[in-house]
Amino acid sequence: MTEKIVVLTGATGALGSLIAGALLDKPDVRLRALVRPESAGKLASLRERGVEIVALDLDDQAQDEKLAAALTGAFSVVSAIQGGPDVIVGNQLRLLDAARRANVRRFIPSSFSYNIFGLDDGENINTDDRRAFAREAEKARGDVEVVHINIGAFLDRRVLFGFLGAFDLDAGQAFVWGDGDRAMDFTTYEDAARFAAEAAVDEGQVPSVFEVAGDTLTFHELVKAYEEASGKTIEVVKKGSLTDLDREIERLRQAEPQNVYAWLPLMYWRGMLSGKGKLHAIANDRYPWIKPLTVRDYVRQEGL
Repeated sequence: MTEKIVVLTGATGALGSLIAGALLDKPDVRLRALVRPESAGKLASLRERGVEIVALDLDDQAQDEKLAAALTGAFSVVSAIQGGPDVIVGNQLRLLDAARRANVRRFIPSSFSYNIFGLDDGENINTDDRRAFAREAEKARGDVEVVHINIGAFLDRRVLFGFLGAFDLDAGQAFVWGDGDRAMDFTTYEDAARFAAEAAVDEGQVPSVFEVAGDTLTFHELVKAYEEASGKTIEVVKKGSLTDLDREIERLRQAEPQNVYAWLPLMYWRGMLSGKGKLHAIANDRYPWIKPLTVRDYVRQEGL
């Protein structure tokens, strides 16, 4: 099998490091990681595994030629970078332009979330940025295949059981707005990384929006899954309607406009509880050898 070069950005992050590992598990892949010069030392373990490390600042437009050279010969580029619009839109468009000039076949942007195309502008600032990138990428991609991987919410103690504010496991509570009857999707970081690695080297035509999920549950099914897997009881706290949630988000934004962690988690939770973030074409069977963890699997594995 012909060796493929895959270029990865964001390899020092939680998801990016797992994508790197998943790609290195594939014998036909040569991995090249782009990293900020000040972060190059964090990738010593990858260098020891034969990863080519290219120190490059995506913020510096003067390095565009160096960027294009770094992508020479690559089959695909995977982005796992995080940040605001300057990163998600600006830097990723620069990366996509370099991929086009280097004749890269596929670009996978940092779209790892729920259905980013299901929300309206203003409902989630992070989702807005990813849709803005998607719109610009459609005009700028040339012959490069742009593949958005949507995975639902990260099934993780730091996200589903942390950042979202959906659960307070110490207090034994879960919080819901609305009726909690909309289906929602959940995928671990590890499984998202494994699907991304497969999509990065796939010789076939990957859908432009590629949806995968480890589990699909309503809020009430989610609580039940946690209780059954943990042996613990969860008290459901009803916070009000989805309209009440809208008001709460707006109240928090007005009170602390610069403190995004005061209200951004609720934007994500609203997108899930409303059903707008629901995936509609889950295609796990494209790579049937990946058996993603369910919520019950994860809770048992982590001893939550």
